[in-house]
Amino acid sequence: MRKLKPDRGIQGLIFAIFSLLVFFLVLILAGATPALHTLGVIMIIYALAFGLWSFYKTNNYYYLIMVFYMFAVGMFLLLLNFPEDIGSLKTKSNPELKIALLFFYFFAFWMAYVGHKKKLKYRGREIMELAAWDVEDGPESYTERPRPAGVVEYSKYDIIDFGNHLKKNLVCMPFQEENRILLVPVKMGDEFEFLYKPDYDYLSKTWIAFDFDGQVSVHISRKDYLNYKDDLAFDHLCESLGQLFITFADFYMRGNKVRIIDRLNSVKVGLFS
Repeated sequence: MRKLKPDRGIQGLIFAIFSLLVFFLVLILAGATPALHTLGVIMIIYALAFGLWSFYKTNNYYYLIMVFYMFAVGMFLLLLNFPEDIGSLKTKSNPELKIALLFFYFFAFWMAYVGHKKKLKYRGREIMELAAWDVEDGPESYTERPRPAGVVEYSKYDIIDFGNHLKKNLVCMPFQEENRILLVPVKMGDEFEFLYKPDYDYLSKTWIAFDFDGQVSVHISRKDYLNYKDDLAFDHLCESLGQLFITFADFYMRGNKVRIIDRLNSVKVGLFS
């Protein structure tokens, strides 16, 4: 049973909605070919502004596949003159358009695989579901104060490497302070604030802190707590979230990294949630 409220946000669709609005506006004012060329330019801009920037911020190499896919789509649309070129796709003319179409097919299938494997999905929703898995309703009131969640015996550099691994897999975004690493789960739709807000206030978010002396503490934001359907026992929820990440750290240190993704995939939430 899901503990979180249903995700009805449309943040992830904003780019698609904007692109379609611009496409149909140009289509009405100038015709099909200018509309397709405009959409191609938008795709290339999106590849640079979102795909490459996301790769820079997360080190997730699957974003490069997105970049190549968006470039292939953009170039195909820029080379296409509608409807004259539709017939040329079946002949030996216009080889540039056919090459662009070939790249489009190649990266489209690759992107389908990446989407199926959830390689470009931020996993914050799965994190919060797993944390609440065995937590029942309780009388404890919410508090902003961080709660201790346990102790680990790992070196500073082990903890840093663990945080970077979670970042590459979009499980959490690590923020290093002088004496600790804070791991911030990011949900789908919330990544735009992380990616583009220069003064991203990670301390106000839900985070799991691994001090370099081994102490683990947890802070759950009010927004995330109120996103649960019921008033869950707050102390138990914090403890559960902390223990979940201690387990993830243990998986990582033992070389069982795949078990982290297995646990997240067991929640089976939607691709865009």
